[in-house]
Amino acid sequence: MTLLETLQGISQNAVGGMGLTDLTTGTVTSENPLEITTQTSMQVLKSQVLYLTSAVVEKKLSPLSHSHTYGEGMTTQNALESVVCTENGQALPADSSGITLNRGLKTGDKVLLLRVQRGQRFVVLSRIFGGENG
Repeated sequence: MTLLETLQGISQNAVGGMGLTDLTTGTVTSENPLEITTQTSMQVLKSQVLYLTSAVVEKKLSPLSHSHTYGEGMTTQNALESVVCTENGQALPADSSGITLNRGLKTGDKVLLLRVQRGQRFVVLSRIFGGENG
């Protein structure tokens, strides 16, 4: 083994030992304030250590309505009122405030987390559906 190979091995072991990033799963145990429990951590992850991606933040589209006039005074109206988005086969809420494109996290949701900064922070990547997690 050359000196270079030895140094590379030491460097790889040191970086790997730091635990810079790691995927894990968790369950939302509280919505407000947001708290997530993981299988690998005894402590509850509080909102202060969680970074949320756009995949887990609620997004709404303003109510859709329109009308067209054609012929002699004939109109169509509100043809888009019945538009509904779905998530994992379930319809998302649609009401007078708008159509939900992506719902926020709810208690009981299973989530995929990326551990960063030696486990001091976590990025909430997405909700998990199906399989043993859902």
